Amino acid sequence: MSDAATVSGIERTAYAEPEPCGAEQVRPAYVSAGNVYAVIVQSRAGGVPAVPFRQTVVLQSQLLG
Repeated sequence: MSDAATVSGIERTAYAEPEPCGAEQVRPAYVSAGNVYAVIVQSRAGGVPAVPFRQTVVLQSQLLG
């Protein structure tokens, strides 16, 4: 994730399922703030676009922060 989208006190880890991913690609992300954890999962046939996934993770980070 970009440093410009960093939220203070939040740790994020995002993954992308490597090729070949089958019929659907899955992208999970884990966001933590203190003792609160959020799991974000997006899946889509043909692949999950990177930009909407990043935006979702950043917005969830801001909500937890």
